[in-house]
Order: sequence, then structure tokens, then C-alpha cells
Amino acid sequence: MARSHAHATEFRQVLKLFALFGHPLRTIIFQRLARTPMTAGELARTLPITRTAIVQHLKRMEASHLVEAVADGKMRRYRILSQGLFPLAQWLKRHGAR
Repeated sequence: MARSHAHATEFRQVLKLFALFGHPLRTIIFQRLARTPMTAGELARTLPITRTAIVQHLKRMEASHLVEAVADGKMRRYRILSQGLFPLAQWLKRHGAR
């Protein structure tokens, strides 16, 4: 019973990740942050949406432990957290994905 509950919890986390990455701009943001940490303003200069919209996307990603904000003077520089993808990696491993 406990094992099936743990798998169900993990699968819910995987579904949340799929939902997050289902938005094309979040996928682009994640890819850009994978190359180098950036501020919301830096991201906004390279994307067709406002800084405010970028911050909203980053907050959702931060809540899912995909990114973290690190203080850089008065700014917040965002970087990816690889452990946020751990539930997905575990799920893929368990289901034989290569």
C-alpha cells in the first residue's frame, strides 16, 4: 500500500512537470536558464512577453523546484535546479525509458 501511494505521489509530480513544460515559453525559459543563469529582465529582453509575465512563469517553476532565485545585488538571478527533474527521471527509469 505504501509503495503504491509513493508511486502515485511521484506520478502526480511528473504530471505537474508535464503541465509546466506544456507551456512553450516555460520550455524556452528553462532551456535558456540551462545555458546560463539570468534575471527576469534579461529573459524578457529576448522573449515576446513582458518581464511581469516572465516573473509569473518563474514563480510557477520555482514552486516546482525547477529553478531558484539567487540574490545578485538588487536583482534576482534565476538558475535551474536539476533535482526538480528527479521525479521525472525516476519515473522514466522505472518504466524502462532509455
